[in-house]
Amino acid sequence: MKYSKTVIILAVALSLTITSWGQNPQNYQKGKVMGYIVNGKDTIYLDELPPAMIHPRQTMSETEWVKYYKRVHNFSKAYPYALFISETINNTDRLFAEEKMSKKKQSKYLNNLKDDLLDSFDPIFRNLTLKQGLMMIRLIDREVGMTPYYILKKYLGGATAAFWQGVAKMLKGDLKKPYDRFGEDKDLEELVGYWERGEFNDLYLSIFGKMPPATPIPEKYK
Repeated sequence: MKYSKTVIILAVALSLTITSWGQNPQNYQKGKVMGYIVNGKDTIYLDELPPAMIHPRQTMSETEWVKYYKRVHNFSKAYPYALFISETINNTDRLFAEEKMSKKKQSKYLNNLKDDLLDSFDPIFRNLTLKQGLMMIRLIDREVGMTPYYILKKYLGGATAAFWQGVAKMLKGDLKKPYDRFGEDKDLEELVGYWERGEFNDLYLSIFGKMPPATPIPEKYK
């Protein structure tokens, strides 16, 4: 679609802006040590498995079912990229901390990364629909916990934030509106739950009779 490049530029701008926010190593999430017991010469590791959720069959009209099917399909396209951007942020944060980069070097690195991401992902994101792109931006908000407008205003200035808000409005979006997992975005949050429990593929298979399409990621980023 003609707006696809605008959406990916906004997504990249958000990812790089958020990256600059997380440069303090104290923001890192460290792993936990798995519990274990020793039985003679054997060490048995213990972990808690998340429960499998069983949802009652919903009564929806034909129109509502069609919307639900489209939402599931769009989510399968959008969420992997939201996770990829979140992972890119974490990896860049880690690099800055380990290399102890100066602000000047960080800025140069981010500019090069932006150009590289645009060059690598523009052909891929041109295959996304507008709804998938806007859903991706909503899910980026979920992953980082800040509205896109707040991120842009805080780190790139009010004029830049206002510009992108105007673009979002043209695309029927709103960068000021926070992700609301209990309200407007509860339908997306339900799908995130399926994903996190490892049940999304089964859901997609039950609807479309096939597994979700593979997410194309350039080889250099795998």
